[in-house]
Amino acid sequence: MNKDLVNLDLEFFQSKPREELQTNLERLDNVLKEERKKKYDPKISSKSLADIKKELLKLNQQISSINSLSKTFSQKAKVRPTSSGSSDRSAVHGLLNIHQIESFPLSSIYSEIQVFFNGLDEKRKFLLSCFSVFPENAVVKRRILVYWGLGEGYLLSASDTNGKTPEEIVDEILWEFQEKGLIEPAIRKRQMQVKSYRMDPLVRSAVIKLSQGADLFDYDSKGNVLPQRYWTLGKDSKGDPEVKVNVSFPRPRCDRMCLLKAEDEEQEQEQEQSSQKNPSIQKENLQRSSSNSATNLKELITLFNVNEPFPDLELAWLAKMKDKNDENVPHMKEPKAEDWLSKMENAKVICLGSWPGSVKSHVEVENTEFFKGLTNCKSLRFLSLQGVSRIIELPESIGNLSNLEILDLKECHNLEVLSEEITKLKKLKYLDLSDCYLLARMPKGLSTLVELRVLKGFVISNPQRKGSPNLDDLRRLMNLGKLTINANSRHFPTEKDLHALQELGENGALRKLTMAWGATLADQQRDANTEAQNGGNCGCWKKSKSAQKQAPKKQNLQTEKLPIKKLEKLDLQCFPNSTASWLTPDSLPDLKKLYIRGGNLATLDRISNWSNVQALRLKYLRELKMNWREMNISFPKLEYLEKVKCPGITLCPCDQHGVWMKNPN
Repeated sequence: MNKDLVNLDLEFFQSKPREELQTNLERLDNVLKEERKKKYDPKISSKSLADIKKELLKLNQQISSINSLSKTFSQKAKVRPTSSGSSDRSAVHGLLNIHQIESFPLSSIYSEIQVFFNGLDEKRKFLLSCFSVFPENAVVKRRILVYWGLGEGYLLSASDTNGKTPEEIVDEILWEFQEKGLIEPAIRKRQMQVKSYRMDPLVRSAVIKLSQGADLFDYDSKGNVLPQRYWTLGKDSKGDPEVKVNVSFPRPRCDRMCLLKAEDEEQEQEQEQSSQKNPSIQKENLQRSSSNSATNLKELITLFNVNEPFPDLELAWLAKMKDKNDENVPHMKEPKAEDWLSKMENAKVICLGSWPGSVKSHVEVENTEFFKGLTNCKSLRFLSLQGVSRIIELPESIGNLSNLEILDLKECHNLEVLSEEITKLKKLKYLDLSDCYLLARMPKGLSTLVELRVLKGFVISNPQRKGSPNLDDLRRLMNLGKLTINANSRHFPTEKDLHALQELGENGALRKLTMAWGATLADQQRDANTEAQNGGNCGCWKKSKSAQKQAPKKQNLQTEKLPIKKLEKLDLQCFPNSTASWLTPDSLPDLKKLYIRGGNLATLDRISNWSNVQALRLKYLRELKMNWREMNISFPKLEYLEKVKCPGITLCPCDQHGVWMKNPN
């Protein structure tokens, strides 16, 4: 390594007296000298990267009069929040748009990341580049990488990967990135398994340049993925050049398009003034327009919403602008979102909702008319509407997406009806209905979706309601490895339900099971309001107690002892009864992870031995009583314990987060 990074910083600190920087530069130079002593290794040293980052942070923090220094650079670039919620200034050391600095590609850090990037296969390059799509310092969950990778065909089925699941493949790749210092776990406390990550802003700057060079994504001058408006640059209604932004790079080349929230009015005015002062930029954009720079929408394979709150309205606007700039299109009607989507015939991934791990922002659609445009997307594999409000039901046209493998409807809070046409999606492998609180029942015929591997949010309605689907309808789903159940009845699981779970575990692939109990819809709404007033804590206590009041106190129908063989993880939420005879080591012989959150459970069968359980999470359990000595006897192989607000569980050597680990290092 060399002093390229020092020189890079000096480009922006020329106005400061040398003596104010000398001490800090010497410290950074010592780190670089240590690196020169080492034998050259094309692999990235995560320790050296962390040390350099630390010294750069100190350098930035210790410079005096930072406010006056910012004023000096205000003519070069004005620091303000971007549409993604981050700022134009890098979080590493205050440099502006580091990826655009001419000397950055000459730095050792960039060179090392470049060597690593060029040695990756296409699958790893894609997954690493995905981190640059999200805002700086964003928390990226593994789930979106799995879904996106599957949607674009980078992750093959288990039969083609020596039995490894897509989740296991992504975990291995993320571990490689973590070992190289490219990403880091985004956790606040010790955990056994990491499922969310952050990318260092300095690394992100390098990945932006490398990703653009590989035609994976395109970016604007501030390092954001190319906003949708660049795809429709042209002329306004008066025939004048419609130039709103300072563009200094080639037209969009990649076949992935992202939706970003429109920038504030003040920023748009500044950008327009800047572009008007530079005629060459106007000329370049006009050349793009005349050469149909909007790109044939048939070439798009991905449409990803980064932070646009009204995706269907934005797509309607894009369709309008594209038609206005296309003289061959008759202007017969007002364009709609479906007009844009209908032309994306080869799209494989369409994410209109929020992405897992994003800041909870409001996303809504005017209506579900945009689904009509999706009927032409015959190649669509991954459709996400996560967190989109005002979707009350899925239209029948959903059944036309014959190649769909992933349907993400998580947190669609207004969803009430799931069309039975969904049963036509014979290739569906992932169906996520988590947190769809108004969904009262499941459609008939889910047993025909034999390829399903993950089903979240399966609703068990009141058993008195005739014709309501139950777990017995899932017996044919032998590939189902993960199942999440929302039960609206305290009588769940019945003997019939336990038989179905036994068959799915013994003859099928069921390994992870989550069961959550809730009260009636009215009770849930009332408790949700109370919970919000109380700060959002322990809401399931109230739900479970509400459910308990609706039945005789002595009634307990949990009498079956049917083993759920091969089950490795069990997660119980708001269990309404004090005991469950099926919750024993004999019933769950292969269980490795046991999570219990809220409810009235009072015993874990301390007489028996949970010989295989390694991870135990207990939260908001007022009735459960056990001390550390008893826990060691009942769980002899315990390696991880997490307890939160369980007053009856005592003497456990947990840290301030309520976590104990056998081997913390």
